[in-house]
Amino acid sequence: MLVSGLLAVLALLATYSSMAGESRQEPKKTDQGDNMPSTGGTSTQTRLIRPGMNGDFSFSWEGPLANQPIRVWYNAPDDPSSAQILIVMTGAHRDGEAYREDWLPIVKGRNTLLLVLEFPKDDYPGSSSYNQGNVLDTNGDINPPEAWTFNVVEALFDAVVHDTNSNAKDYALFGHSAGGQFVHRFMEFTHENHVRIAVAANAGWYTMPDQDVEFPYGLKNSSLSSRELRDAFSRHLVILLGANDIDPKDPLLQRDRRTDAQGDNRLSRGLNFYQTSRDVAREGDAFNWALTVVPGAAHDHKRMAEAAAPLLLSPTS
Repeated sequence: MLVSGLLAVLALLATYSSMAGESRQEPKKTDQGDNMPSTGGTSTQTRLIRPGMNGDFSFSWEGPLANQPIRVWYNAPDDPSSAQILIVMTGAHRDGEAYREDWLPIVKGRNTLLLVLEFPKDDYPGSSSYNQGNVLDTNGDINPPEAWTFNVVEALFDAVVHDTNSNAKDYALFGHSAGGQFVHRFMEFTHENHVRIAVAANAGWYTMPDQDVEFPYGLKNSSLSSRELRDAFSRHLVILLGANDIDPKDPLLQRDRRTDAQGDNRLSRGLNFYQTSRDVAREGDAFNWALTVVPGAAHDHKRMAEAAAPLLLSPTS
């Protein structure tokens, strides 16, 4: 079997044991941006971004979640209007400032406006409202699409383009761990977006393109049609996996009957998700998803961000 064979090869690449949690340095002190509340995702808000600085601001958007703002941690070049835009989704710890610190040396010299989205746990508790996009309500029923947290990404992009007078027509999207769950589901379920390329790194488990498996583990009883799934396959999505992200006892890894059907560690689950997606894509369909495995990398956000950067960003300013 292709997956088992690939796993055997990857095992030979492993040079150190997998690390639990998400490794990073302690965040540094940064200047704070304008902490202005947003008026919604209609691009009417101004003075969000201070050119040439680090900062953060509160952002909300119109709809059912308007009273549940998120925090955005940014790093801006001297001229944000000419910069490429990178949006980053955090892991389960929702530590946006630390994620920004990991990305600072990576975006240096690349003329990039970095935006790290942090969903506060009080307003967005658990994995359902963040990792899974708030597609399901507390009763397990499908929320109306306007209540999905996927919507914040496009609303923020529109607001920032307006705020900085940007000429950007698209953006790159990255997520690690819980953020990788968010990103691959965003690419499955958000049918109109401005994403140029997305990278989902080291996700714990996936919404498999399987109509026989109940959502959110598969697509049964979800709102995603076969035509929309084919459209999703045509978008540019990279499944980025650490070759050493193989610890089945990682306390952050969800283990139950439904997730274990995908594999017993993040690497095997990611390989199965990609292979299943290739198998489901019909002959003649555009399939623009890719798989990249990082030798020697475990569940380490900074290491995976470094590997993702050449896929997401132009090399220099």
